[in-house]
Amino acid sequence: MNLKSMMQSLETMTDKEKIVKVLQESVKYLLTDYQLTVCGITFYPLEAECYLYRAGVFEDSYVHDNELQCNHYGEFYVHRTVRTAEKKYKMDNRVCLGVCLSPSDSFYYSTLIRSAVFDDGEKVFGPNNVLTALVRRINEQTHLIAPAFFTSSRHGSFEMSKVFPLIEGCTILFPINSEVDPRGASEVMFSSRVGLGDSNPYFRQLLLRAVTGGLGKEYAYKDKTTILLNVLKSKQLKGEQAAVEARRLFGSAPRKVLEALENS
Repeated sequence: MNLKSMMQSLETMTDKEKIVKVLQESVKYLLTDYQLTVCGITFYPLEAECYLYRAGVFEDSYVHDNELQCNHYGEFYVHRTVRTAEKKYKMDNRVCLGVCLSPSDSFYYSTLIRSAVFDDGEKVFGPNNVLTALVRRINEQTHLIAPAFFTSSRHGSFEMSKVFPLIEGCTILFPINSEVDPRGASEVMFSSRVGLGDSNPYFRQLLLRAVTGGLGKEYAYKDKTTILLNVLKSKQLKGEQAAVEARRLFGSAPRKVLEALENS
């Protein structure tokens, strides 16, 4: 089953556990088999989070429910303040980039790109940083934004919004030849999503965040010990077995992670 067919199956699926498995499989595809290309710039997701909302079936309250997350399969979605595409973008460093994977009007689904590696080899960590890195590269072609903007520490949407229309409304999702994929054949690991509030504990704890590459110093993912804990839990490891696997993945075996495993 290809990725789009997998997404079409979400139109009729009703079992939440099965839906979560499909979401995990879809984001795994994104991190292993696809590249994102727009305006001649190509990059490869290293970290992404799933956000699906289907009324009456999978009502994840953390989804924006923006119309660009619905029936815009394979297109970028730059975060808005409200549900319509015409409304203003989120401001300050909260503006981020998603890939819509919904091929239907019946549900919203996009993946937040939290980290990526660009085709020049640069690894970028953090969702606003990924969007900024993309806009900076496009701006080198378009010169819509003063270069000095990109030397500031906070990259809001007011200036970058000059470039946003160039990256939305077009197909950006393409299969990749594994021989040229800079991510290699790395393990994909799942954890809970980052920075969610307490409004819905069930959806907050779902393992809908995926990372690849590793958990060593080279990969500056946020909350890496949480990722490690969730990976070890999913492998049902404790004690010395957990410590050995932690050292393989993380470079060390944090005591608080091992203690949390014993108490779980």
